[in-house]
Amino acid sequence: MSLSDLKKQDLFDYYSENGFQNSTEQIVQKMHICHKTFFNRYGTKSHSIEIAWQFWQQLCRRKWEQMMLHCNHSIEILIMTLYSMGRSRCEEPHFFKYTRDSRKFLEKDSFFYSTLYSILEKGKQSFHINEMLNNEIYITFLLNNLFFMEAEHDQYPDMLRYVLTPALTERGMDLFNEMPVS
Repeated sequence: MSLSDLKKQDLFDYYSENGFQNSTEQIVQKMHICHKTFFNRYGTKSHSIEIAWQFWQQLCRRKWEQMMLHCNHSIEILIMTLYSMGRSRCEEPHFFKYTRDSRKFLEKDSFFYSTLYSILEKGKQSFHINEMLNNEIYITFLLNNLFFMEAEHDQYPDMLRYVLTPALTERGMDLFNEMPVS
């Protein structure tokens, strides 16, 4: 039986506000449900975290799909994706930290990995991304930098140049240089 989106949203809201360190007792008290209800809905605490994390990925994907409707080419899609990941670090720090600390961002079925893989493939087809680029190695490099490199807002354009330069063709670099990335 699948949990309703409303129950997943409640769990997501709880963890977004409180993080993952609280005991089950604190969670049920704050969510105003009894232990039995919590365990019937979510199983264990670790399973509830996984449910909330999966729901967060679904939310990220929906936001990303809406954002992509307004992009003109693969470089713009890539930059907007990286900016949205940076925004996620600020807006959903508990989920960002959990993803970083568990290294779930490197799982091939994670939103981050699978999204970047499809963007790179699309970029290769349009000759913006180097066709010889090993997607798996580059995504590992890119995601490790995004999840572990702390960049202030004014340093973000330099960080983008650093992480994107190895992947871009000359044509891709021209498109990158034309974009306002501050």
